[in-house]
Amino acid sequence: MLGEYKVNRCTRRCFTLGRPLKEAEWYYSVVIEDGEQFERRDYSAEAWTEPPEGAIGWWKNQMPSAEKKKLTLAPPEVLIQLLRQMSENPAQGKNQYLLALLLLRRRIVREATASETSTESPDVLRIEVGSDGDTMEIPVAEIRRSEVEALNQNLQELLYCEVDEDQ
Repeated sequence: MLGEYKVNRCTRRCFTLGRPLKEAEWYYSVVIEDGEQFERRDYSAEAWTEPPEGAIGWWKNQMPSAEKKKLTLAPPEVLIQLLRQMSENPAQGKNQYLLALLLLRRRIVREATASETSTESPDVLRIEVGSDGDTMEIPVAEIRRSEVEALNQNLQELLYCEVDEDQ
């Protein structure tokens, strides 16, 4: 069963240099396990060399710009429909798996228990849509490090839209 892990938001400060991260600056975030808690550390690109010892995950991001419009996630109904459409196109398997994980994290869907007609398999993620109780089987996709940036960009374009902050 997948667990829920609490990781803090960006600190907006470089862990190594101790200075604030600037607008539109690229930075790296790292998650380190500290006993039963997780610690997030953010590093400016100039201070980054490699993940520190004990890091269990890291990613690259960019501080928001003041003039940029705010991105907002599509409504849950749209995300569920997109997930269903992706199942019709095997080429979308990796995006479908990542979208299913995002929906699990946001509690729009939940893990489903195996029914009598289905078999439990480590190669399949069974989810239940909270709004209608429908179950879906999503093939677990292996994602290589070289694919991460392209998949991330693709999902950003599919799932988010720009909104004026004063609306």
